[in-house]
Amino acid sequence: MSNHNYPICFRKLGILNILVCLAFYGSNLTSVAAQNTQLIDSLRTQLRYTPKDTLEVILLNDLAWELKVAAPEEALQLLKNAVQRSHQLSYPKGEAQAYNNQGVVEAIRGNFELATEHYQKALILRQQLNDQKGVASLYNNIGNLQESLGNYEEALDNYNQSLRLRESLKDSLRIGRISYNISLLYEAIGNYPNALGFIFKHLEISERLGDKYEIAQAYNQIGNIKFELERWEEALSFYQKALELRKTLDDEYELAFAFNSMGIITDQLGESKFEANKVDTAFSRSQEALAYYSQALAIYRSLDEQESIAAAYNNIGLVHKNRGSYFLSQAQKKKAADSFVEALDYLEKSLKIRESLNDQKGIMEVYNGIGDVKRRQQKTAEALQYCKAYLAIAEKINDQKFIQKAYKDLSRIYAEQQKFKLAYNFRKQYDELRYQRLNEKRIKDNERMEITYSDGKKQQAIERQRQALQLQAIELKQANTLRNSLIGGALALLLLAGLLYNRYRLKNQANIELEQKNRIIDTERKRSDKLLLNILPSQTAEELKKFGKAKAKRYDSVSVLFTDFKAFTKITAQLSPEALVAELDKCFQAFDAITSKWGIEKIKTIGDAYMCAGGLPISNTTHAQDVVQAALEIQQFMHNLKIENTKRGLVAFECRIGIHTGPVVAGIVGSKKFAYDIWGETVNLAARLESAGAVGKVNISPTTYELVKDLYQCTPRGKIAVKNSTAVEMYYVEG
Repeated sequence: MSNHNYPICFRKLGILNILVCLAFYGSNLTSVAAQNTQLIDSLRTQLRYTPKDTLEVILLNDLAWELKVAAPEEALQLLKNAVQRSHQLSYPKGEAQAYNNQGVVEAIRGNFELATEHYQKALILRQQLNDQKGVASLYNNIGNLQESLGNYEEALDNYNQSLRLRESLKDSLRIGRISYNISLLYEAIGNYPNALGFIFKHLEISERLGDKYEIAQAYNQIGNIKFELERWEEALSFYQKALELRKTLDDEYELAFAFNSMGIITDQLGESKFEANKVDTAFSRSQEALAYYSQALAIYRSLDEQESIAAAYNNIGLVHKNRGSYFLSQAQKKKAADSFVEALDYLEKSLKIRESLNDQKGIMEVYNGIGDVKRRQQKTAEALQYCKAYLAIAEKINDQKFIQKAYKDLSRIYAEQQKFKLAYNFRKQYDELRYQRLNEKRIKDNERMEITYSDGKKQQAIERQRQALQLQAIELKQANTLRNSLIGGALALLLLAGLLYNRYRLKNQANIELEQKNRIIDTERKRSDKLLLNILPSQTAEELKKFGKAKAKRYDSVSVLFTDFKAFTKITAQLSPEALVAELDKCFQAFDAITSKWGIEKIKTIGDAYMCAGGLPISNTTHAQDVVQAALEIQQFMHNLKIENTKRGLVAFECRIGIHTGPVVAGIVGSKKFAYDIWGETVNLAARLESAGAVGKVNISPTTYELVKDLYQCTPRGKIAVKNSTAVEMYYVEG
């Protein structure tokens, strides 16, 4: 995906709203302060003549609030005075407000940990006052700050406490807003199902209240989540809804933000269509993206938002850069050259503004874009300068993502300059950093799962406590009734006891016999289910048991793997049938263990051939790398087995492996001895790739290569003729 600039747009209930205003309207703070001068002067005058009582505390808080942005140091001193005066007057409400306002000022100054300390003091006081609304607001504010500090578990705990209080107060508006905050947090930690659950709750409340602004915010957040899930068309639909609503609202900056989101998603759709060789559609999408970015740019200019203007210029430049590649693919060199010139013009405009703002991250992003354009223009010397320049900034600000990008770009440029040693060194650094970041991502993913699990456990504990209290109340209510009824029923029970005992004895004997029969039936059912699952995927088996048949299903993308042993016919002549079957069984059991480990479906064995596929019966996006990794582990197992057998003077098997990725149809055939199988040209080509490979090697097709080239070192083999087909590009996976 292109390196687009996303304007920051957090809309959180509480103190971060102030931070948003600072980020969006920083250039207007002077005018805002000027408008408040009259109010500030009035408050100062009142404070000068006010008695030393609770009214003085209120005025100190009000004046500090008005000065929080323009004069934060003075505001803090006023708030300290308010705390001291509240102590003297035994006025906890004023003291709580002063601590709360101190938290606000420190948050504006970026002192999040100190702000949290002040909020905690205010929280204790408001809990003592039983101020439920104030407590709920503080939990929310503390959650905001903990999230900013990266303490996601603490943030989630505070948000949930705020939400429960708002629900007890039946405050629909704030229930919706805190649900929005929780959705943002879940999106940040990658828990997209929960993020969607809470944003739809926010949307439902906003629609019920008729709050168009909040509805638009919800649509935009849903679009963001769909974007992260790479469900581009669904993201587009929700961004469009947000845009249409924002056109009806009097908020120019939010409208510009909506135009920018539409530009990003339409350009992304263009790139995806280009990757699918749908160049005309890609052009159309890029034209739409330019129109949206231009509308956003016009608004930013009217607001004199220099940072956002620079971001818009950068985004427009990236679209023109992509269009240049589209033209190159159509062999329209003149149009491609013009697009690259247009891209440089916008990128340089962005650079000029960002240099004036000393925006190092922005400068780095523009250098990256210009360097990429220069490389596509085949001006590798200039491309190299820009690449080195943005690497220097990335290292200075410790931006690991752009350091990784720079290593990859430097490797590519040096390769084009035929400086292969330098290209190799930077590619090696890229791979090392990439794997390091992948490991860090795995660790963070584990932390995120732990957060979600911990939150779920807490919610379960709270629900158990609530149910226990309800049950206790019911039991207490029923206690008196039960006591009276027991006295009257005791005599009747004595009369019935004899009859019931005899009946119980007969029924108990029947139940014992029935239980024995049920155990036998259950054991046989489990045995038959186990046998069925051994030959069919669980989903297909369930469908077959439920309906008596299973429908065939088409999969647009799966990775099919074939193995075959070298000179198998010759080896069979050297072994007894028993030894041959035992050796095959040893290999295939190992293959089964490896494919199961990577979630790959075994299809069948045909003589000495082994066939499996990734990405079915449940579709996923990692099937190519899963299958390639399994193939490498199979070859490692075969290598180790060969060494072991050779030492013992035994015959050693060697195998070839071929992998191809593409569409297949899967299902079961026949009405007896069911067999799950797959069909299609993808299967045929995977078998051809196995035949065209070499022993000890993993031979993959171009489609598989495109999906794993950033994860594995691959060696191109060129085009190789295969049976019943045109020549096919092939690659060996080296590890």
